[in-house]
Amino acid sequence: MQTFKKYLHPLYKDLAEVADFSNIKAQSTLEEEEYPHLEKVTNINLRSLKFLLPKLDRLEKELEEQVFLIDSESDIDERKDAKSIYNKIMVEIEILVNRINNELVGLDSPYFGKIIFQPYDSPSRKPLSMYIGKFALLDEETHIPLITDWRAPIANLYYQNSGPKNEVSFTAPVGERKGDLKQKRQFQISRARIAGIYDAKTGNVAADEFLLSQLNHRLGKKLQDIVSTIQAQQNEIIRDEIHKPVLIQGVAGSGKTTILLHRLAYLFYTYKQEISQSNTLIIAPNQMFIDYVSDVLPSLGIHNVDSQTYLFWGKKVLGWDKYYTLSQEKEDLNIKEFKGSLKFINVLDEYISLFEEKLLENIPYSRKDIIARRYRELKEEFKNIDMSERIELAVDYAFAQKQFKRTYTGEVNDTYEFDIEKRKEILNYVKSNCSIYTLYKNLFKSGLVSKDTAEYSLKGLDQKGRLRKYRSEDLGAMVYLYQRIFGKKEMERDYIVIDEAQDMSFVQLATLIKVAKNGNITIAGDLAQSIIPPFYIQDWSNLIELIKDITSKDTTYYQLFRCYRTTVEIVEYANRIFKDKFPKSYKLPEAVLRHGDEVKVLEYDSEIAIMKKEDLRELLFLIKKEFENGAVTCALLCRDKDHADRLYKVFKDYGDILNREVISYEENDYHSGLLILPIENAKGLEFDTVIFADLNSSYYSDELLDIKLLYVGITRALHRVMIVTKKGDDIVKYLK
Repeated sequence: MQTFKKYLHPLYKDLAEVADFSNIKAQSTLEEEEYPHLEKVTNINLRSLKFLLPKLDRLEKELEEQVFLIDSESDIDERKDAKSIYNKIMVEIEILVNRINNELVGLDSPYFGKIIFQPYDSPSRKPLSMYIGKFALLDEETHIPLITDWRAPIANLYYQNSGPKNEVSFTAPVGERKGDLKQKRQFQISRARIAGIYDAKTGNVAADEFLLSQLNHRLGKKLQDIVSTIQAQQNEIIRDEIHKPVLIQGVAGSGKTTILLHRLAYLFYTYKQEISQSNTLIIAPNQMFIDYVSDVLPSLGIHNVDSQTYLFWGKKVLGWDKYYTLSQEKEDLNIKEFKGSLKFINVLDEYISLFEEKLLENIPYSRKDIIARRYRELKEEFKNIDMSERIELAVDYAFAQKQFKRTYTGEVNDTYEFDIEKRKEILNYVKSNCSIYTLYKNLFKSGLVSKDTAEYSLKGLDQKGRLRKYRSEDLGAMVYLYQRIFGKKEMERDYIVIDEAQDMSFVQLATLIKVAKNGNITIAGDLAQSIIPPFYIQDWSNLIELIKDITSKDTTYYQLFRCYRTTVEIVEYANRIFKDKFPKSYKLPEAVLRHGDEVKVLEYDSEIAIMKKEDLRELLFLIKKEFENGAVTCALLCRDKDHADRLYKVFKDYGDILNREVISYEENDYHSGLLILPIENAKGLEFDTVIFADLNSSYYSDELLDIKLLYVGITRALHRVMIVTKKGDDIVKYLK
């Protein structure tokens, strides 16, 4: 029988053990004080699970019965009914599995914080004692909150204050409430057992201790939620209001991605009547990144959010199939930069205006002047109507006017059938001229761009039979044309978040900003991590102006400087190398709290691909030692894909020696083991140990791109960095 328990949090197997509090011995008076509350909420969670788990068993049996009917039933209608019931049960199971996992998460670590707040508006009453967790929990008898959701307004007191403080406030549904924060307590709870309690004091000593304990235990697994350690500035961004654009510039390791996802979770909670999870879009740099962040939202109780790369989103908008493929022609970075620029947006707008007039002039109808006039009236009066709809309305108007005139004058002339055919002919004419791929190709025959740009672009837009090729920068431009002609209604999203925006073009960003309802968009990036040429965005000011042009709204801009990912030693090493390489206006990361090993520089006689056996054996031993010391992921970072392919061939057969899987970047999933990937593909990810492959002058130079690649690579590390280089290479002097 098919089972879905493999998708459950593993704690479901140990419910009896978790339920038994009889042998617990409090290690301190604080634990003695806190365990009764923990036991109470644990028992409530257990009762819920004892109801839900048998329900999953019943649904699995019902599903199996439908599978049997589908396989054995010969009657077509009966099989159709069985399939329909099967699909309904599958939906129920998916919902139930998500609910059970939420309960198991709550059972495992039901809360992480506690505050005691004395409001000024009720000084005689007992202070409010609130436990803060991922999910709210009510006392079944009194309906008093046993746990308050981290997104609730009062939880803001926990995040915005480092410890007890007088004269604090939060905005409740009834208005602002003021009072004194008497206590802030932080918990480490696992398997419904207290592993640590920290009484935070103003001045952040205990708060830092709690944060440090959490950071030290981080392993290079998939990205996890940070609800227990959200810092004050991160909290400010997460809780910023809806209906306005937000832009985050953050150094490596500052939590940009995590902030984006937690902001979504907060907005879904706070504005559930205005935005839906299923109509929200996350744009990510690559498929491995999507897999890496895939657990965060479900862990916060959020499901069905659409995560895509721009490539897949753009192709979906255009309705493209497998016959549309990326051109392999050599790139001209100068032309590529132009075709992603603000200037090219102006070219696209001018081209559409010319096309619009030409389309109206050549309508195959003697009364086309009426259509053109009505079209322009609609354009002036109703700016939200798209071009294709305006034409259809103008055509309908022209034929309605014709019919009205006949009726008014009493003319008897049966041309009804003719009018129907003529209207169909006009609309077919419009449709045939609005093929986006053809229309875009014609742009480069229009004289609006230089001869070199036109020749280069047409070479990339090669068409043979059904097969159509395009360059990566062409996709955004064609989506832009599509939006100008067919509008944006069908592709509008309640909310959009964009990560790693520094490597996107202005044209791509414009197409996404256009479909974010009410300016509901949050964009994050780091200019120092712009590593995919050409570099479209030199500073964020032009993007802020573009957002204003499209949305008529001002952007709220945040800067994050503190790095929570990497140790002090690694951050200081990176800053020493990069301090003279980046513009003075760019502020390098500030290390937070955590110390670790110094960066190791390993010198060998040759590059890894042609190493002597004893040198390769030594390198394998060092990597194996990383795993033995607790590393879950080690990343061997390479200059580019060709470099990564060569080294994968070297290491792929040594999995048995390492006692770990050796993974190529082509797999697209974020695995534990030794991942061999180009730095470009590591962007946004993190690993326990980062190993730079062949960091020597054969692969790297003093150019800004290479400097940025090194910066991105070094700051992927959670705990350790090793650099493999050649003895005597010119770069070595910069590494020590």
